[in-house]
Amino acid sequence: MNNVLAKLTQDAFKLAMQLLQEPADAHDVLQDAAAIAIAHKNAPNHQSHDFKPWFFRVVRNKAIDRLRQKKRHNHVEIDDEFDDTNSNPEQGLATQQLQQRVHLSLNRLPIKQREILLLKDFHGFSYKDIAAILNIPKGSVMSKLHRARLALKARLQAEQENDYE
Repeated sequence: MNNVLAKLTQDAFKLAMQLLQEPADAHDVLQDAAAIAIAHKNAPNHQSHDFKPWFFRVVRNKAIDRLRQKKRHNHVEIDDEFDDTNSNPEQGLATQQLQQRVHLSLNRLPIKQREILLLKDFHGFSYKDIAAILNIPKGSVMSKLHRARLALKARLQAEQENDYE
């Protein structure tokens, strides 16, 4: 069981970071989720396909709880750092600026739109798995994902127009 959790924790930590934007909070959420996964008597078998979506659902729920707690205390931070792994400086700068725009636009989306985009486009979950993680019907995943992508596109376009004014 511990080996399976070790493999999942890296991706689960990324999701927690993307939702929370704070490493200490993401570590706390991941630790809580791992404890639940080990102790929960009704958890799916760690070798089954259902375990990963179930674990990500636990991480997501713990992250949402943490966001609610922070909202009550009015403490939300945004980390805008990106790694530049490109060898061409001009192209690297353009890539970094695009990543920053996407990151900022994504962070300005409502949490429900942000999390569905993160689960599909950053973590590669299937519609079925996302439905299990978010506890919504598969058809809702498709429509919510479409609306979230449209919202992200609109934010990116609005920010680009603001830059040219």
